[in-house]
Amino acid sequence: MEAEKILKKLQYKDGGAPVLILGAPESYSEVMEAIGARVDTEPAEDSYAFIQIFGTTNQAIRDAVEKSSGLLSDDALFWLCYPKKSSKAYQSDCSRETVAQIPADFGYEPVRQVAIDDDWSALRYRKVSDIKKMTRSFAYTEEGKKRTEDKS
Repeated sequence: MEAEKILKKLQYKDGGAPVLILGAPESYSEVMEAIGARVDTEPAEDSYAFIQIFGTTNQAIRDAVEKSSGLLSDDALFWLCYPKKSSKAYQSDCSRETVAQIPADFGYEPVRQVAIDDDWSALRYRKVSDIKKMTRSFAYTEEGKKRTEDKS
């Protein structure tokens, strides 16, 4: 894994503040070491500007979102990572569609998707109120649905 490239894709900029990464596979340790700030693997702060969650099942991702979504600082980088369907290393019930819906109950909409490596994809989420322009025709949250309906 080329750690710097992955961190750039995830829009991470080292501000020295601790980050929270839950459920990371062992292969992700190189990226975690490259972060340059303290990496918590369990919540230890009241808020984080960067939270990344890995999960191989929709339920595991949902549980981690429930555990951590209240710890996001204003307009934090919030990423959910799930195995690609083509992954030879992981079996999963996750897909872009199923993972995209998980944080909707907490007021978050997916805004970006990136490939981390051959096995993992990541979706970034933002609070609807932090999204300047919702250009797509669908949404997962009630607030997002109102904003997309207002466009028609």
